[in-house]
Amino acid sequence: MKKSLLSLAIIVILSVVGIQLFIIPLFENKVRHPTEKWALELLTSGTANMLAVQLQRLPKQDRAAYLQNMQANFGYELAVQDYQRDDFSIVQQQWIDQNNVVGEPLTDLVYRRIDADQLLVVIKPNTVPKYLVNDAQRWSMGVFYLITHALNQQPENNWHSIIAVINEDFAYPVTLQSLGEIRENDEQMSDLYAGRIIALSTADSDAIGYPADRVMQRIGSSDKVIVLGPFSTELKPKVQYMLSIFYLIFGLSLLVPIIVWLIPAWRSMLSLNKVAILLGKGHFDTRAKFIHFSHLNHLSNTINIMAEKIQRLISSHKNLVNAVSHELRTPIARIEFNIEMLRNNTQDNNQLTQLDRIEFSLNELNSLVSEMLEHARFDSEIPTLTFESIELNHWLRQELLLWQEANPTIVITLLGHDECLARFDRFYMSRAISNLVRNAIAYGQSQIHVGYQKTAKGWMVFIEDDGYGVPLASRDKVFEPFYRDDESRNLQKSGTGLGLAIVKQIIDWHSGSASVNASALGGARFVLSWPDKKL
Repeated sequence: MKKSLLSLAIIVILSVVGIQLFIIPLFENKVRHPTEKWALELLTSGTANMLAVQLQRLPKQDRAAYLQNMQANFGYELAVQDYQRDDFSIVQQQWIDQNNVVGEPLTDLVYRRIDADQLLVVIKPNTVPKYLVNDAQRWSMGVFYLITHALNQQPENNWHSIIAVINEDFAYPVTLQSLGEIRENDEQMSDLYAGRIIALSTADSDAIGYPADRVMQRIGSSDKVIVLGPFSTELKPKVQYMLSIFYLIFGLSLLVPIIVWLIPAWRSMLSLNKVAILLGKGHFDTRAKFIHFSHLNHLSNTINIMAEKIQRLISSHKNLVNAVSHELRTPIARIEFNIEMLRNNTQDNNQLTQLDRIEFSLNELNSLVSEMLEHARFDSEIPTLTFESIELNHWLRQELLLWQEANPTIVITLLGHDECLARFDRFYMSRAISNLVRNAIAYGQSQIHVGYQKTAKGWMVFIEDDGYGVPLASRDKVFEPFYRDDESRNLQKSGTGLGLAIVKQIIDWHSGSASVNASALGGARFVLSWPDKKL
């Protein structure tokens, strides 16, 4: 067990190290950085596009100063640099030449082409200035400045058309609403009326870790409000995809080595389960297989040692029973011969009585030997059963007729007259019923009832008597070989102790069960149930 836990701990440690060295860098390069690049471009594209258009109208030497003058209105730094094509990959060059925004999450820079010679650079947009309340203000303050500046140059009647044109530069929605359309809490409405930026979070924005889903600001003293967002419509699927890939890769990287470690143990468990089933069916020559790299091989070895000891014990038990039973036949025969010789040579009534008693005990011994031999034969191997379709009512009447003729003082009644076609081995089932009827005759008083019925899965036959019954504590033991309850031990009624054990063997061969409970007659009620083999 300690070795298994140690090996598992080593596998987990190596998996974590492998994830740290190989999986996480691969995830960063293939999933996280592209996602962050896309998010960076989405949030800065509108601002960069508007600024680039404004800078295109200015002489090159005035562009840097123009950005410096408006820098205070932005939550990140702005700059102009020469367009050095060698600083970018071929894909980035193509993207820049198409006037698209290119983000670099590793360096925290965003580029937008102004003309063939210069680029607009957004520097460290992920750095939050201390004078800003939250991340949403940082992202949006420059956008609000640019849009407000563009709107203030036109009459208010034209604002909606201007917003429609501006929307084309943004990857998220930009709308214009009136103050009467905004329904937020008093504090937020107070900030909005005061011209401050308010950020509104939702469950979607919280789920992706973004500070707001919508950001809004009033335009000067007008009745109009600029609304940016919702951002989560675009951001959430990407972020969820990134996290799903991460958890999937992390889980598989940790789970696959553990599964590989568990496969040999799983194969060992299958082997042990098969062995346990076969041992339960009496196949004591079955052995568990040893699986390479399995940490349960020690358990397989223990099971095999146990099975070998059981096999030797059962074999020696059977050999002993067979040998003793066979060896007893000869002295029993000699004693019977001597009894007959003595009976023919004496007229003394007392001696004849004693000879009768000896003969009675000898008959019991002879019966015991026969039952032991038969039980040993049944226990050694399962015979080939011949299943037939037999009508229970007719068959039971024929079986009980012989017992009724031999025991006229006992009333044996077959309950039920309906036909019932059942499938079983006629020879062995007849032996089981005979043993139960003999038991009922021995322990009953004057009545025996036998019944049958079709069940959902097969059939059921019961034999009950009006004797003293079987105590509740003994009902699970009466089918064990040589078991007798103390109340039934007397010379007149004691049997060999193997009759019910043979019944249990026979019904087991039919994949059924034998049980005993209280009878309505006051005695014991033995029940045999077995399924239809065709099911």
